[in-house]
Amino acid sequence: MNIIKIDKNNMVNGVGLRTVIWCAGCNHHCKGCQNPETWSPDTGKAIGPWVYATLKSQLDRKEIRGVTFSGGEATFPLNREDATSLMKWIKTNYPSKDIWVYTGYLYEEIKDLEMMAYIDVLVDGPYIEEKNPGPSKLKWRGSSNQRVIDVKETRRSGKVTWLRDFNGKYIFENEENYDANEGLKLNICHD
Repeated sequence: MNIIKIDKNNMVNGVGLRTVIWCAGCNHHCKGCQNPETWSPDTGKAIGPWVYATLKSQLDRKEIRGVTFSGGEATFPLNREDATSLMKWIKTNYPSKDIWVYTGYLYEEIKDLEMMAYIDVLVDGPYIEEKNPGPSKLKWRGSSNQRVIDVKETRRSGKVTWLRDFNGKYIFENEENYDANEGLKLNICHD
């Protein structure tokens, strides 16, 4: 797997202060993608000791909540083995840090991948430009078809379950354009 860059102190790709790994390789090529430069798996630098050293220096810091995989995709078929190894290393060495993954695949398409055992939150589904209501209208997702999934709860319950926000509401309930009827269409698991 090639990595385009590792962002330090990022606050827009998941809860809290985060380290973001920008993976190279994506086969979705969504219209209006923010990062088309990440589509080619040949972009960036091959994963190696430099990645682990960078992550260690970041994850040793208490204020870093976790790691987000974006890009490109950790779930890109050519990236899956390396990304899984990296996620396993993170969870083995830093079990209190969470892992978020952005993917154009649906949870149902990748739920059986080994890496799912290490992922805490999955933002799934392709970006659909026509379903983007505008800047800052959605929380942690680019288009309204995408889901912010609590992977641990989803695996436990067997039903896709949205992540709950700081106030106990599902993420979409705190969005500016929240529509309960749309939420029901998004395959929400309610208590």
